Amino acid sequence: MKGMINSDFTADYETDVLVVGYGGAGAVAATTARDAGAKVTIIEKRERGGGATRLSSGGIFVGKDEDFSGYLDKISQHHTPKELLDLYSMKDKTLVEDMEAFGMKISFWKGNSQEVSVSYPPLGRPSWPKVRGGNLIRVHATDPDEKPIPQDEWDKMSNNERVWANGRVYGVHFWNQLQAICESRDIDIQYNVRAKELIQDENGEVLGLIAEKDGKKTVYRAKRAVILCTGGYASNRQMMEQHNYGYAAYLGTNDFADGDGQIMLQKAGARMWHMNTVCGQIAFKAPDVDQAFQVRAVDEAFVWVDKFGRRYQDETKVVLHNAWRQASLFDPDNNFEDGREWPRIPTYMIFDESMRKKAPISRDWRPDDHYHWSLDNSEEIKRGWIIKADSLKELAEKIAADPGVLEDTIEEFNLACERGSDEFGRDPKTMKKIENGPYYAMPWVPCLISTSGGAEHDVRSRVIDYDGRPIPRLYAVGEVSTAVGWLYEAGWGHSEQFIFGRIAGKNAADEPSR
Repeated sequence: MKGMINSDFTADYETDVLVVGYGGAGAVAATTARDAGAKVTIIEKRERGGGATRLSSGGIFVGKDEDFSGYLDKISQHHTPKELLDLYSMKDKTLVEDMEAFGMKISFWKGNSQEVSVSYPPLGRPSWPKVRGGNLIRVHATDPDEKPIPQDEWDKMSNNERVWANGRVYGVHFWNQLQAICESRDIDIQYNVRAKELIQDENGEVLGLIAEKDGKKTVYRAKRAVILCTGGYASNRQMMEQHNYGYAAYLGTNDFADGDGQIMLQKAGARMWHMNTVCGQIAFKAPDVDQAFQVRAVDEAFVWVDKFGRRYQDETKVVLHNAWRQASLFDPDNNFEDGREWPRIPTYMIFDESMRKKAPISRDWRPDDHYHWSLDNSEEIKRGWIIKADSLKELAEKIAADPGVLEDTIEEFNLACERGSDEFGRDPKTMKKIENGPYYAMPWVPCLISTSGGAEHDVRSRVIDYDGRPIPRLYAVGEVSTAVGWLYEAGWGHSEQFIFGRIAGKNAADEPSR
């Protein structure tokens, strides 16, 4: 399905390179195109930019292994052309230097600073340690106003306070830097403009775009190229039901990720890939808070149980971005009664008073500072978010589990702590008896952070059609077209949007002007 055919159409706005979407990918692509001499216009459907970049942890991965391309190939299930992954791997090795040359300030994660206490799921890197060749280093954008905590103050802080102090993210700082760099150029940025359809001629060449601006149809002509950076489709219910399942919450706000770009790309004849690739975790969803909370076990005295009160895995070996899969088991043998066909949604973390006091189970991890988790989890107990009981029997009744099953589960775990081994092979160093009442249960659910599937692109970031040919003058960057998938690697989004944002911006600017 092609858009308008007549190349002499009347446009409300004309530019060389039209960038659709003002998140991290759009900022990098637009800045690069402008620096290459093109007139650039950005359209953003919301009242501000940032998108998923602003909501992220801000981590950026840099591949150290010589066969890093092979690692990406494995987690992509061999679905991405090797030449593209080789290019990605090569440019990722110099990513820090390239970002600094771009004008960004980058810092390295300092040792194990995020893990001042026990933390399960662990934040270990890479995300897939069983896939060989994934040796990474982790960096993040620097907050220019950040000041290190003086050692004498650090020494006076409790463990709870230290955990809270280190539980922060850098997505806001990443976005603030990109935004400042982009807006230092002469770039026309238009907000509250929703892209609707690409304009193509009879040969499929992209000429511009139809949008809705202030409730009115608005036409943009792109004399050189259009770059789509519209993000994912997490808030598009129909697309989510078609490509993914099992999600009970969102870790962040995805109202901007409605799949507009994917829909436009399919209408333009693009070949799609990685549509089932997502960034997910396991989280706590409070009934009165829109965004879910990233959560951790902060002591060894804990287990995870399903709705029936049974353990189902070694809780300490769950990879951060795979926990949602483990919890998303669908079991039709449970007769579709009372949601028990999803026996692990929710998964309950069972723990005792020793963990409750040790550290905050959530360290917030959100760009908008609208809720502060209490240091000893007491406020969340008062709110009913953490379920409290004086006995395991009472706790089981409160979570609608079988009291006998839950009591047997904890008894067996405590015996395993004495033996030094359990049925799942959990490391005895990570096991401590759950015996210091009162007892607690906290419901955790699979949560979605973002989707990553969209149009296939080549090494020049050109969108590929169903016949395997580039669609003339159409480029895509970021979550609307990510190169890596099936599995999500933490920090890959920022490295990819920077690498291919620069490639797309330069190549779009180099297109001959119509």
